[in-house]
Amino acid sequence: MKTINHKIAAICLSALLASSCSDFLKEDPKGQMTNLESFTEKSDLEGSINALYYQVKMASGYIGVYAPVLMGDDMTSIVSKTNFTDWDQFISNDGNPMMTNSVGSWSCMWNVVKAANYIINGVANTPDVSEDDINFAIAEARFWRAYFYFWMVRCWGPLPIIENSEINPNISASTEEKVYDFLIQDLKFAEENLPEQFTTEPWSINGLNIIASKGAAQATLAQVYLTMAGWPLNKGTEYYAMAAGKAKEVIDAVENGTYYYRLFDEYRKIYSRKYNKNNTEIILGVYFTKDFGGGDGSQAARGLAEIPEETGGFSDMRAEIKFWKDFPAGPRKKAIFGDVYYHNQDQKVVPWFYDNVTNCNNPYYVMYAFANDEVEYDQTKSYSAQADGWSEQTAAFIRLSQVYLWYAEAVGRSGQGDKVKAIELLNTVRRRADGKWDDPSYNFYSSGMSNDELAEAAYNEHGWEIAGYYRGNVATRYHDLRRMNRLKEHFEYRLQNPEIEVTEQWLKENPDKQEMVTGPVYLKERVAMTGTWDDSRMYAPYPSVDTSLFPNLKR
Repeated sequence: MKTINHKIAAICLSALLASSCSDFLKEDPKGQMTNLESFTEKSDLEGSINALYYQVKMASGYIGVYAPVLMGDDMTSIVSKTNFTDWDQFISNDGNPMMTNSVGSWSCMWNVVKAANYIINGVANTPDVSEDDINFAIAEARFWRAYFYFWMVRCWGPLPIIENSEINPNISASTEEKVYDFLIQDLKFAEENLPEQFTTEPWSINGLNIIASKGAAQATLAQVYLTMAGWPLNKGTEYYAMAAGKAKEVIDAVENGTYYYRLFDEYRKIYSRKYNKNNTEIILGVYFTKDFGGGDGSQAARGLAEIPEETGGFSDMRAEIKFWKDFPAGPRKKAIFGDVYYHNQDQKVVPWFYDNVTNCNNPYYVMYAFANDEVEYDQTKSYSAQADGWSEQTAAFIRLSQVYLWYAEAVGRSGQGDKVKAIELLNTVRRRADGKWDDPSYNFYSSGMSNDELAEAAYNEHGWEIAGYYRGNVATRYHDLRRMNRLKEHFEYRLQNPEIEVTEQWLKENPDKQEMVTGPVYLKERVAMTGTWDDSRMYAPYPSVDTSLFPNLKR
């Protein structure tokens, strides 16, 4: 599938793109963005959006951007990778490379803001274009500016609100509430000015919106309101009701045919190569091409980050044992977690708890992954034997099933909205998860459940629905725990780090693999927690490279 052209010659944001993602605030005379007067013709408008999406890809293609989500209870890393385990242990420091260098979250996200501001401040000067065209370009820019502010405010808390390209050396951080107010206005503008569906290339391919649409803005707003209802703003019932209302707008538009989004009948199709670029479940996605970036494997639209080193991967992301054990068995679990992997050194297929590993005495667990365009990932073969380290994975930021679950949870927590509909949608998601899509009589959840039961059921289902999917930027398991102020509970559990027997559950799910297990296996998490809890652990520090230059940048 053809994707958005990365070429930026038309608008020439070369200075922005050629510089590293580091030092977001530092002004470099040799690295200025092109003068805003460079919007001289309509093609410049399209070029500016291409340039914006290049930065969005840079900020969502690198594994380092996702390191903060390791604080959730579904994922961990391996002990030798301290740049990742620091996040897992809630002790990230202000020089952690996963935050500050060319693959860092703080740095690259601010480059999206820069690219967005370039459009917002310059596109109105473009001659011979309609007001609708101008508003469309501004809406795309404001959407992504809001999206990445939303990501950053939940990681760093108070942030500088930057609306132009001028650098103020006395810049200071606005409160979290002011940041939310700012990004909500951006999202509302996007909602009002983005189309429901794009119909022409390069914005629509295979009948799919491959850039942000009205539905994406509405879905993001639903998650913003859901988040604001919880910790740390704790706005409660009113905002849960607002979240339900905005999610329902998306759901209604799907059901009346305004939006094309549809759930797959099988969960595995979400991550299947066959549907990678024909995924009708994705409301907001970022579409990578295999040659994105330098082509040297350093930039990820790739599958090996979560694969064990023993089979040719990087072992950056691992599943937590308790989360795996508590996860309901069924097709959804099979699609997310790998039961086995091929051990290159021993040349055999082994369970995920096999004990001959490279970095430590405890094994790690395989998460779902992809190979290349031609081959679905085969867990019984070496990763290195079936892929070159790259794939063209579409990053699915928001899926329709998530909106269903946000609606159900928001209805339960607010006591407002269509409860019958909420339970129906909850059961729709679970029906697919359990492989019962074609059985409408299969309702895992009772129509008589209380509001509290509904809310918790939807919260749990969302955790399972997106388990381990670190690319789900706005709503990972980590973000769910954070807004419900449950990270402390997770931290306390990891402090205790009890042994868990894993073979009994594994054999229930893999009765045909009895010969692989010789006895019970007890495991603990490899990455140990230390210290005592403080809410400050839920915030990352500002990178020292910027606080040293801008002393007013403090929480």
